[in-house]
Amino acid sequence: MAISYDIPSNKRPHWPSEQDFKFKYVVDGQPVGFGRVKVHWAGDGIHCGEDFLPFDAILDTTTRGTRIAILLAPNFSPTGKMAKRLMAGPMIAIEPSGVSARQLEMAIDRRCSAREAAARRRQLVTDGHADLVREEICPTCESMVDLSGLERTDYTYCRFCESLFTRDKCINGNEYRTCDQCKMFDHIQPYTEFYFYFFVILYGFSYKQVFLCHSCANKLFLKALGLNLIFVLGVPGAIWVKLKSIMNRKHDFEGLDKANSLSRSGKPQEALQYYQAILANYPNHPAILMNKALGQYNGDDQSGAVATLQESLRACNHYRPVLRMLNQ
Repeated sequence: MAISYDIPSNKRPHWPSEQDFKFKYVVDGQPVGFGRVKVHWAGDGIHCGEDFLPFDAILDTTTRGTRIAILLAPNFSPTGKMAKRLMAGPMIAIEPSGVSARQLEMAIDRRCSAREAAARRRQLVTDGHADLVREEICPTCESMVDLSGLERTDYTYCRFCESLFTRDKCINGNEYRTCDQCKMFDHIQPYTEFYFYFFVILYGFSYKQVFLCHSCANKLFLKALGLNLIFVLGVPGAIWVKLKSIMNRKHDFEGLDKANSLSRSGKPQEALQYYQAILANYPNHPAILMNKALGQYNGDDQSGAVATLQESLRACNHYRPVLRMLNQ
């Protein structure tokens, strides 16, 4: 049965009619099994081999490198191979081939966000609150951002790709978002964390991909260099982490690295001059205000931190990183 999403034609992004690709489930960090996915985007879900994953059962998605983690609704009971591949959460992770993980995640997010927005819209109209319906298309991933019932703010946040945007500019969440390690907003890149060991007849290595800001990448470099130095082989990988963090720096937020480093060290007053310079170019930027608040918190100014977080929410009343901090 075809699904009607009731999206105005001027807001309807381009969606492929179907996609066909191969995939493996990921269990304990390792790809296992093999399957083929046939997705009819006008349908109700994704056919993963013999398993079926309804769009309505997908709560959230996260891409890291070549893999996608999919958070499932608590009331969804998967069957077949999918049931055996469940992680904590409940969550499943897959590694697709024939399509990039990021492209696939964006396609899933577009469909799920459209369904969520359509369901909310229908409910509001049924309840006589059609005037509360408000939606925006994210300029980065083209997901539908449901803003129904929320007052207009300077910035809009897309929870699917972590982008922040206004009417005339967009901060791409693929490049600028919160760091997985320090939780501060910064320029984020993927790095390979690699370790090699050798003990006469026993040798091995371990590696994983992590997504870090430049400051956390420098900490990774020092850690990887120290642990790999005795066996040498892993040293080039550690040096590459450092070189990558230096060579690929962006200047969209000049001084952000320095400001964040001072904030982490509990020196909010020293960080303030850098944050103010950035806020002059990006007035009321909610993520910069969040970083400023973290500096105040680390500097034992809790009341100032709360006030700055509230200021951040006035700039974007649905910015999830700040909402999570206030609800902790």
